[in-house]
Amino acid sequence: MKTDSQRPLFFCAIMMILISVFVQAAVQSSLGTVEVTQVDFSASDGSNIHATLQRPSHASESHPLPGVVVIHGSLQSKEWLMAFGIELSRRGVVVLTIDANGHGNSDDGEGSGTAALNYLASLDFVNSSSVGLVGHSMGGGIAWNAIGASEVRVDAFVLIGSWVSNEANSTYPHNMLVAVGEFDSLSSYPRNLSLLENAFGTDDVQSDVTYGDFSNGSARRVVISRTNHLFETIDPLIVAETVSWILQSLKTETTDGTASIDLIYPLWLVGGLTAIMGLILTVLPLLSVLTPKMIGDIPTEREEPSKEVGWSWKYLFGTLGLLTFFPLLGAGLMLDSLVPFPQRYGIPIMTWILGTALFGVILVGLRLGFDSLRRELIDMFSSHNLQGTARYGLIVAGVFLWLYLWTVTVDLFFALDFRSFLPGLNDLTYSRAWFVPLYFIVFLPYFAIENRLLVASAEGRKRLTSSWTLKTIFAKCLPFVAVIGVQISVGLLTGLPILSGLLGYSLLFFYAFVPWFGVAILLSIHSWNVTGESILGPMLNALLFAWLLSTVLAF
Repeated sequence: MKTDSQRPLFFCAIMMILISVFVQAAVQSSLGTVEVTQVDFSASDGSNIHATLQRPSHASESHPLPGVVVIHGSLQSKEWLMAFGIELSRRGVVVLTIDANGHGNSDDGEGSGTAALNYLASLDFVNSSSVGLVGHSMGGGIAWNAIGASEVRVDAFVLIGSWVSNEANSTYPHNMLVAVGEFDSLSSYPRNLSLLENAFGTDDVQSDVTYGDFSNGSARRVVISRTNHLFETIDPLIVAETVSWILQSLKTETTDGTASIDLIYPLWLVGGLTAIMGLILTVLPLLSVLTPKMIGDIPTEREEPSKEVGWSWKYLFGTLGLLTFFPLLGAGLMLDSLVPFPQRYGIPIMTWILGTALFGVILVGLRLGFDSLRRELIDMFSSHNLQGTARYGLIVAGVFLWLYLWTVTVDLFFALDFRSFLPGLNDLTYSRAWFVPLYFIVFLPYFAIENRLLVASAEGRKRLTSSWTLKTIFAKCLPFVAVIGVQISVGLLTGLPILSGLLGYSLLFFYAFVPWFGVAILLSIHSWNVTGESILGPMLNALLFAWLLSTVLAF
């Protein structure tokens, strides 16, 4: 592939990154009227807590402003709830959005919520007698612990997709808003509001009705939006209601005169999406440049598999990951209870990936013949191929370094990372970096089998076209997208989750990683086009997913 033809793509991708990052930074800082910094402080057990602090420019010691702590849910990080920081800070509220203990860039431990309240109240530009707290899912539980352990008085308490403590009554906590998705698989409130009667001080709780009085802390309200657990934190209704509730509870006047429903955070999400797309697109020309330098000229004759794998087999492999998800995840959970592992859900996910790879080997053997598969494996590990693999490893390392430098740069200078709400590319802490090699080893056989079935099976094709690429992505992602579509459709039509509890919650994994499955196919096919071999793509994808998983899983 001629590198000259890749220059326009590289230039456009770089421009996508730069424009998108500046848009995100402008939104996050409300066009420069909010100072955005990353801060660190310690919890009572000594663990380091990492957070984003958004300080309106007019906040000062002589003019302190109300402050709010925002806490995310399980397997998330502070970026998942940045919508609240964006909307509240532009309305004159100092916002501290934290990485909870064991998540994001915070240390394992406990007490992150309490430490955040104490830290926020200690800032001389924050009115310590006007403080609010927002928690989503697990973050709601952390919020309950925080108001019980901290001496800071909280006058605005927002629970999103979380639960109300049995200790709650009509005045404790002060001014409580409960917001939840109508088909949230982890919540019973949308179908049974009577569970809130004690906390609301009434035996007839209805949604969208404000009870009590803000002045004495008895204000209560429940909001139900047509969404699921995952998207509650970017749902426009929930964000708008939260902003309005905080402003009323803390008696805050908006600094720009905008109403609480005037939301700009969607621009931040769009900027994040185009930024990560641009960053991924830079990898394509980068591979086209690095490969000839490291490997030499691209071979005219490509690897020829012994048999072509038909599209029915490709769709079968795409479905395989879905069929094995619950059984292997369940087996991994049982194994997790017996084998200590630092990162939560690490063993279940590794069990699913390795188990699916094993079933994939069986599929390859059934279609191509096990003797043919054995010969391919022997050839793969021949001395000649091992030397080539080492060179491909250097290319993968170069691509990783390129992506990581971009990630660290936007983190340090703009307090951003490459994501659009869902998991993206984050900088690695030392404790997380140790898991990348392990997850790389786990993902490598999976992507090798995927590459053999979906990419390197196009017998007689010199290069794989864009239409063929889209068709392959469709084959891989269709089963997962279908499940997502059914879940959303049933939820919107009936207001009910298709699965409740942890089973329904586990389906949210598909939302997080299906886009990356598509990216993996794109990178595998491009790697095949520039090398004619089946080594580079699996190695690159294994490292990319190892990086993702290391940053997502909690300690």
